[in-house]
Amino acid sequence: MKLRHFLISSAAAIAFGTTATAEILRFSSFEPPVAHVTKNILTPWAENVNAASGGELDVQIFPGGTLGRNPAQQLKLVEDGVADIAWVIPGYTPGRFDQGTIGELPFLVPSATAGSDAIWSMYEQGLLGGDYENFKLIGVMMSSPNALASAAEIRNPADMKGLNLRAPGPTMLGAIDALGAVPVGGITAPGLAEAMSRGLISGTFTQFGAIETFRVGETMSYYLDMPLGATPMLIVMNQTKYNGLSDEAKAAIDQYSGRVFSDTFGQSFDQNVAEARERVLAANDITVIEPDDAMTKEWEDALAVSTTEWIAGHDNGQALYDAFAAAIAKASAAN
Repeated sequence: MKLRHFLISSAAAIAFGTTATAEILRFSSFEPPVAHVTKNILTPWAENVNAASGGELDVQIFPGGTLGRNPAQQLKLVEDGVADIAWVIPGYTPGRFDQGTIGELPFLVPSATAGSDAIWSMYEQGLLGGDYENFKLIGVMMSSPNALASAAEIRNPADMKGLNLRAPGPTMLGAIDALGAVPVGGITAPGLAEAMSRGLISGTFTQFGAIETFRVGETMSYYLDMPLGATPMLIVMNQTKYNGLSDEAKAAIDQYSGRVFSDTFGQSFDQNVAEARERVLAANDITVIEPDDAMTKEWEDALAVSTTEWIAGHDNGQALYDAFAAAIAKASAAN
């Protein structure tokens, strides 16, 4: 009887395209399940990998902080084995992926597409060391450039003086400090709307995808539309977990990772930001400030110190900057 039940169970598993030996991989996302990155990038990636693995893998998405609600703790979830894979914002753990903060420099990254292509090229060339070497990297990406969303009207650098302003990474926080504002770290994207509504911050460096996902549009009145630095992002996998997989499972992950993932992410991210911009502006009373050449030059001059300090503060900083700028130019020309 037991043998009969085993055979029936085995036949059912084959009929439904699964095997009893499928390795479950837990993929953590701090976003809600309906948010763009989780729904339209991470979930399809998991489905593609599962299909390509021939039953070897069952990648399961755990959205909305199911495995850990704090976006700043996503990297630790992977290190501790609570999650096998996670979407990580390096700026929430300063110092861990420091060379990638080059993407936070103002007026450098024009789009998520170009930025993600360029930063993956940097990694592929071995120019990003340190913690990058401690994980299996599914993707190394950049967001669309962040602009300044604020409750107060900010048109010129002098308007920022004394205001509490937030940014998602250390280099952007340094830019805020250079402009005479008060840099506020430690506020992750899910806490933005509350921080704005309570007056803890007057504004934040962000983009319309995050504004829509985390309902910031309801608390802001102005959007200064200029590229004030992108947000570095990673999809990291526990290296030991990856090493222990079968060759077939590794091949399925590799097929949809690396440059393929970074390029797909960048293009999808840019498209969503453009669409989210239209939706947010239609639903909220927000004044978009489009700078002219003179205003742009004023901001570029005021923020030039950020680039100078970044280069001086990193070993081979000038070489890294030159390599990234060249990669950005190449990616921009190709897209």
